Parts: sequence; C-alpha cells; structure tokens
Amino acid sequence: MRLVLKGVDRSKIQSRPAMTKRHKTIADGLLGQGVSTNGIGRDSIGCDMDGQQALRLTPQRRAVLEVLQTAHNHPTAAEVYDRVREVAPGIGAATVYRSLGLLVQAGQALELSLGNGTAARYDGNTSRHDHLVCDRCGQAVDIDLPSPVEMMVDELAHSTGFAITGYDLQLRGLCPSCRPGG
Repeated sequence: MRLVLKGVDRSKIQSRPAMTKRHKTIADGLLGQGVSTNGIGRDSIGCDMDGQQALRLTPQRRAVLEVLQTAHNHPTAAEVYDRVREVAPGIGAATVYRSLGLLVQAGQALELSLGNGTAARYDGNTSRHDHLVCDRCGQAVDIDLPSPVEMMVDELAHSTGFAITGYDLQLRGLCPSCRPGG
C-alpha cells in the first residue's frame, strides 16, 4: 500500500515494522469472524450511525479484540492488557485502554459497569444478553433470559412513552466460590 502525505517532511517520518506473524494470525482469524477489509488494504470493523468510516483495525486493536472475543470471564482493562501482552509484548497500556474505548464505541465490545466501585469489565459478546454478578468478587456470567422480559420492556415503553433503546439486566448475588461453604 502506498501512503501519500501532503505537506509532510518525509525525512521526519519513521517507518513502522511490518505486521508480526502473530498479528497476521490474529487478523486472519478475525477476517473469518465478520471483520471486513475496506478495499484499500486496511481492515475495518463496525460503523457509526451516520455511516461514517468504520474503525480501522490496527494490529494492536486486532489483538485487543481477539482477547475480548476469546475471554469468557469479562476481564477488566488491566486483565485485557496482561493478556494482550502475551501475544504482543511491546504494546503499551495506553494503547490497550484507548483500543477498548474505540471498540466499545464501534459496537464491537461492551463495557460493563457492575457497580460497587468495581473496575469496568469488558465483554466481547455484543449480542443481547444479561448478567449474573457476584457482589463479593465481581465475577459476571452471561445469561439469556426468555422473551417475557422483552415483552415487559415493550409494555414499559408503551406505558411511559419512553423510546427504550436498550437495557442491561443484572441479577446480583454470591457466586458458588464466594457463598459460605462454597
């Protein structure tokens, strides 16, 4: 791919290393999971409501997305950072945190605020689902509730006049590990 920069002193541009074999493997895996190539040699994901350009999927963002999509425990940003460093040792914490925000904004990940002053957790499962949350350790487990909940939401929207755009139901309690005798 040829990059054309107008009004930039080319002598001050540092070249970036090519995509590593590990990043290429992650990219190939994501292409099979609905990540598209935008036709000019860059991968992109998502799009905003105005049809604006999709989020460019850099090797670093690919690595963060891969961690989220393979995680089953709703990791915190710090846990995502630790896991990404296993596959991309040179990545910085700021890059991971910024990537998480961009992936959430692009609709490719969910940021879960589970209350009680706990750190936000991230979910690579963006389909409609709810959570069981442990009050002691903060563990969150995905659950799918039957359709009567959706009927209640529709009824609530009708009775209040609200245009409900989404909801997140959190059932709270103690997980088996935190319960007495568990």
